[in-house]
Amino acid sequence: MVRIAVASAFAFVLFLLGVPGEAEAQGRFDPRRQARFMVDANLAYTLITGEIGDSLNGGPGVEAAVLYQIATVPLRLGAGGGYSRHGIQDADGSANRYEIFAVADLLLFSDETQMLPYIQGRVGWMQVSSSLNDGSTRISGLELAALVGVDMPVAEKISIDVSGQFGWFTGGDLELDGVSVPGTSRTGSLFSIRAGAFFFF
Repeated sequence: MVRIAVASAFAFVLFLLGVPGEAEAQGRFDPRRQARFMVDANLAYTLITGEIGDSLNGGPGVEAAVLYQIATVPLRLGAGGGYSRHGIQDADGSANRYEIFAVADLLLFSDETQMLPYIQGRVGWMQVSSSLNDGSTRISGLELAALVGVDMPVAEKISIDVSGQFGWFTGGDLELDGVSVPGTSRTGSLFSIRAGAFFFF
């Protein structure tokens, strides 16, 4: 059911991308010259691989960030947080991933189009916690990620945001039922596809 909901959300975004953007000519603010605050809200589907993710299924999630567009500079700076939920292979349980991060978006626009491709760098903190019948585990650590996306205006103060992300995670020692186990640090990689919207203020 969750996968159907995620697929439906992405299908809706693709539908919007195919609708002629009459709003593109309605005086949308120019990110080349105007400072503006914005909220970027997304649905996401995330895969976790490596030592921390070898037993986890891909899972749906949400993510939001507040950014500031710097005037006369094609750069957005901000911070945000995210969450995703993952099933555990061959086990009756689930895992939750939490993250908080700082971001910087570099806009790669052209004067000939209002669509704004961008690349994003982020650094943050991530935690993966799981709950099984025989106990719970938790690991936290540093997350670094790179993202490529495109900002597509559909109204004066709204743009569709579609992007893909690749990240790296390095964690401390694993906690088993709240007790740290020395020598159990883990690393891993993350892959996400995201679809949502920028809301400008």
